[in-house]
Order: sequence, then C-alpha cells, then structure tokens
Amino acid sequence: MTRLYTEDVELYDIAFSWDLGGEVDWLLERLGRECRRVLEPGSGTGRMLQALAERGLEAVGIDSSPEMVEFSRRRLAAAGVAADVVLADMTAFDLARTFDGAVCPINTLTHLTRDQLGLHLARMAEHLEPGSRYLVQVGAFDVFDPTAVSEWNAERGDVAIRIRWAPLSRRGELEEHHSRIEVVSGSRRGEVIEESHAMTAWTPATWRAAIAASPFVEVATYDGGESGRPRVELEQGGGLLWHELVAP
Repeated sequence: MTRLYTEDVELYDIAFSWDLGGEVDWLLERLGRECRRVLEPGSGTGRMLQALAERGLEAVGIDSSPEMVEFSRRRLAAAGVAADVVLADMTAFDLARTFDGAVCPINTLTHLTRDQLGLHLARMAEHLEPGSRYLVQVGAFDVFDPTAVSEWNAERGDVAIRIRWAPLSRRGELEEHHSRIEVVSGSRRGEVIEESHAMTAWTPATWRAAIAASPFVEVATYDGGESGRPRVELEQGGGLLWHELVAP
C-alpha cells in the first residue's frame, strides 16, 4: 500500500476533492428509489459516504487502510452525518447484514488482481439484496495508451498541490502507473511525492469474462467521461466506464 493511502491521506483527499453532487444524483437514479442502505467498498477518505449520507441514505464503507478509515470517521463527524466505516479487506469481509445497493467509483477495483476481484464479487453478492444494483467504475481498453496522462491542480486552505498521473507500461494483466504530487504552497511547500502503482489492466473481453464467472449480471455500461453519462456498448472501452451489475 503506497503513501497516498497511508501517511499522505490528506494530500490524497485534496487531490481527489472534486464536487460529487451530479455523480451522486446519477448513481441514486441507477440504484432506484427503494435503495435506502448503500455499501461502498474501498471507501477511501469518505467523500462518497458523506454525499450519500447527506441525501438521507444509510451509508457504510469498508477500507483496508487504517489511515483512510480514521480520516473518514473524522470527516463524517465534522460534517455531522451518520455513516459507518469499517476496517476490512474487500476480498474477505463479513458485515453480518445486507444492503439495497452498492457503489465503487474511480477504478478502485483495479487495485485487485483478477482472482481477488472474483473473491470480492462473491462477498458483495452475499451482502446485497437479490436484484439490487452494484455500480462499479472500471476502465477497459484493448490497446494500452501511454499518452493518457492526467494533470490537474487542487487546493484546500493554504495548501495547493499539482498532480500528475500517468500510465507507464502494460505487461500481461498488469499496468504500471506513476503518480507525482508537488506541494506548491503550505507548510510542506516544495515537497514532491512520487510513487508507482501496479493495477490490473482490463479489456472489454476480460472484464466481461470476469463478470460472467461471478454471481452478478451486467445489464448496462455507461461512459462516465461524457456529459450525462450515456449508455454505451462495453466493447468501445473507456477509462471512466460505469458498470451496472445486478445481484443474484
């Protein structure tokens, strides 16, 4: 587990601090009006949990990073919303309850190997009511594109950072990505954090096969990178694809 998910959780939270309002509204439409209890595996710093709880849902998150869990709990307490965060592994957890729906954004599941994804989906199926939706955002590409570099700036208070995220290589089932965060103002000004991230490389075919081997059925795919998140064919690929999975 890299520094972004441990001692540098606050920088991670600043880097990924864009407004979730429109995305959450869209997710709730997909989950349906009957969905009142939502699970978020890999809940990170709790931004999605907070947004769900603020809309009156009972939100529960799990994360394997103690630092992420602690940060989330402080965030939720400061916001005055009721949501639970549990320290747990996405591939081996038992919350002794079920939910009406679940969400997992921003390619969180690419941190799992293919075998681990199978274990994760089996656990999720046991935690979801039959017919409920699990909305996961996982990119899928037939061709590796090393030019797909993302660069952006973010700030909070007196802290400003510059972020660069770049794919470096694909070897078999794995892609190596490189992140660089430069602190340009605040008490840590001048500090640079650079890390490598090994992530599972999904193609439309391998993703479809993984879902076919799981308890879930994928009923729709949406392009999260386009305005309105239109429904698309999985074969066209994309970096911000939302997959609508239905629990058995």
